[in-house]
Amino acid sequence: MKKSIKHISIAICLSTFMLPMFAQYETHEADKKKAQYIFLEAIAKNTENDASASFDLLQAAHSLDPENPTIGFYYGMSILSADEVEKEEMDTALSLMKRNTLLRPDDFYENYIYAILCSSISDYDETIRVVETLLKKYPDRMQMYPVLAKSYASKNEFGKAVAVIDSLEKTEGRSTSTTIMKIGYLLNMNDTTAIIATGKQYLSDAPKSVEPNTLMGNVYAQLGMPDSAFVYYDKALAIDPDYGYANLQKANLYYSTGDSTNYEKEITSVLLNKNIEVGTKVDILTDYIRTHIQQNDSSDRVDNMFATILEQHSHEAQIHRLYCDYLTYRGKYDAAAEQISYTVDIDPSDPKDWERLMWLYTFSEKPEKAIETGSKALSYDPEHITYYQIIGVAYYNMGDYEKSIEYYDTLLEKNKTLMLVNEADIYSALAESYNKKGDIAATLRNYEISLEIEPDNPLTLNNYAYSLCISYSENADSLAKAEKMSKRSIDIEPENSSSLDTYAWIMFLKRDYKTALEYIEKAMENADSERNNAELLEHYGDILFMLGRPDEALEQWKKALEENPDSELLKKKVDHKTYFYE
Repeated sequence: MKKSIKHISIAICLSTFMLPMFAQYETHEADKKKAQYIFLEAIAKNTENDASASFDLLQAAHSLDPENPTIGFYYGMSILSADEVEKEEMDTALSLMKRNTLLRPDDFYENYIYAILCSSISDYDETIRVVETLLKKYPDRMQMYPVLAKSYASKNEFGKAVAVIDSLEKTEGRSTSTTIMKIGYLLNMNDTTAIIATGKQYLSDAPKSVEPNTLMGNVYAQLGMPDSAFVYYDKALAIDPDYGYANLQKANLYYSTGDSTNYEKEITSVLLNKNIEVGTKVDILTDYIRTHIQQNDSSDRVDNMFATILEQHSHEAQIHRLYCDYLTYRGKYDAAAEQISYTVDIDPSDPKDWERLMWLYTFSEKPEKAIETGSKALSYDPEHITYYQIIGVAYYNMGDYEKSIEYYDTLLEKNKTLMLVNEADIYSALAESYNKKGDIAATLRNYEISLEIEPDNPLTLNNYAYSLCISYSENADSLAKAEKMSKRSIDIEPENSSSLDTYAWIMFLKRDYKTALEYIEKAMENADSERNNAELLEHYGDILFMLGRPDEALEQWKKALEENPDSELLKKKVDHKTYFYE
């Protein structure tokens, strides 16, 4: 009886310990199955481009079965696909993906993705480890060889990189891309003999083909042997006279040797070549323009080049657009407007082209054309609010301040939801329009709102200060406020002649003529000689007169009158050689 009790006790004890263990095992297996199901759902969501749902599902699957390397791999990928990834998150993701490669080294797809990722973050040792492991299993997967070669090259192990390309060529044969890679590595090794031999090996495969001959020309050009390079470029062109790439390489070589005549000749050949895509021609033209700008070339070469290419591509918007950019840089606004007008005729869908055309008419002092263009642009896109801004500027320049205010008000309303235009600038522009209308209260109110939004805008500070001192010249409080704002604008832009002039005039109104002279002379030093400076010159004369220097004052008034011959007040000052109060 005692013996039976003993066996029963052991059985009870075993069951006490084993039942929870079996329960845990069953739970763990259930979690694995659930994780697998969730994982498949995540993959489906990813296929549907629902990245957020896919991430949540992968996270849940990984929490249920953290030991599953495949789930961990895709969870890691999902972490890295976020817009912003913290370093700790990246380390976690890479650790999960690396674990998968160690546990499942034969899976090509997942390991190759991991290798590419490692290469992209410059972890070349890990890239090499994974790719070399894969190549043992999949030696026929050719896409891995360039990855491995580039990884070795990134570690300055160029000999190993060359060996990898040699292995690739044994299977695939030589190609332009493998030859270029190999030559690049040999250049880093300064092995001139091997470089030339590699180029000639590729040429021997197809001696009557343009690509190997051009490549051979590039090899000699790279080695500083231009005469030999030209021989091979000419061989390529003898095989195919329309092979524009050889012309382009010749042009680059002529440029590097300082032969501008032949450079122009070859570039022209390239741009007239019908086999070269328009996008490539635009890139070449861009470089051509940049070169001439850097050389301060004021000749008509660039214009002549555009005239030549536009004969062939008169309906290519991007060429007209590029020509517009160049003409704008040269300050030829009328001609630039003509080019961009062709662009909007060809393709009216780009609002930036319409904006550019409107601004060019504005710069050309053709506000009516800017308004006409703006109206047409609005017919295509009535919600593009920048059009309203430019039309408002155009009406202001025409002197139609009511219309200017109307468009600025519309702009303000449409901008409330989009906030694409600086709201402070809109209120400042409204203030200037009201100022021209003579509505001082509205002027100051809009300047106040503008400064509430952007309190350190130097242009608004200056314009507000000037409006205050002109409108309330006898009011000490207004002058004090104007002085404070004007001084702030100078603190921000100490060499702005307009701000310096405003401060000088405030000092003039306060009868501090000595300080006024100091600032007006600074304004004169910083003035743009190409702009109309009539008001600045008149103020200079007024200040000089008040300092008892009438002859010098008269000299400045005369200069001002030359720039503003319609001013009756200036005429009186000059005729009577004295100051008159307005």
